[in-house]
Amino acid sequence: MNPIQYWNDIDLRLEKLIKEGHVKLPSLNSFNLSAISENINKEMNGKTFSELSKSHKAFLKELDLEQYLTPKLYEIAFKLFDYKGELSNQYHIARCVEPGNIKEHFRAHFDSHLFTLVLPLKIPLAQKGGTIGDLIYFPNARGRPKNEFSNLLGKITYKKYASKKGLDFLALNHEKIIDDFQDYCPLLFMGNTTLHTNMQVSPDCSSYRLTLLAHFFDPSPKYGVGGLLRSLRSR
Repeated sequence: MNPIQYWNDIDLRLEKLIKEGHVKLPSLNSFNLSAISENINKEMNGKTFSELSKSHKAFLKELDLEQYLTPKLYEIAFKLFDYKGELSNQYHIARCVEPGNIKEHFRAHFDSHLFTLVLPLKIPLAQKGGTIGDLIYFPNARGRPKNEFSNLLGKITYKKYASKKGLDFLALNHEKIIDDFQDYCPLLFMGNTTLHTNMQVSPDCSSYRLTLLAHFFDPSPKYGVGGLLRSLRSR
């Protein structure tokens, strides 16, 4: 698909993002997702997380993210959220979860960045009763952190919901949304106010689950909690 066509209604979608804290983007089905996901998976070499490999970078260029989305998010961050950082303050990572992985589910957290984009590249199928790593998210679960201390405190406080039981309890008083991404429509949400996590990729799933995560504009100091966690992950 021509990137101009893909992004032709992005302004309307961003209005919804500002109003509701999340918005879906058009499906990626017109891209050759099979080849793209295979190339990225090979470059990940068995890792669960990998930061901006060659094929990952090539897909973002094909999507023309830097021209059609990033500058608009930067303008929103600058005008509405008093963001004073650089346009280049981004973190792009691929997440590949194999069937039966027992670690990568119900790890509920807030991102440190203002915006998070989930790009689904390979979504498996499961037998009846299985789960395919569905994303569970709670828009506007907390207010926007005023400083690094409130950011850290919120991250710690909400860790009590990092289980199925905890998420069910939180859902009693907060909007809960589950997205299986079988439509291959990316999700853009407010990263540092949306609590989010994933269900398990069941052992009976047909393949691995691959998503690209794009994080935009961390207002925290360079050596804040978000930067520290990213540093530990990259080791």
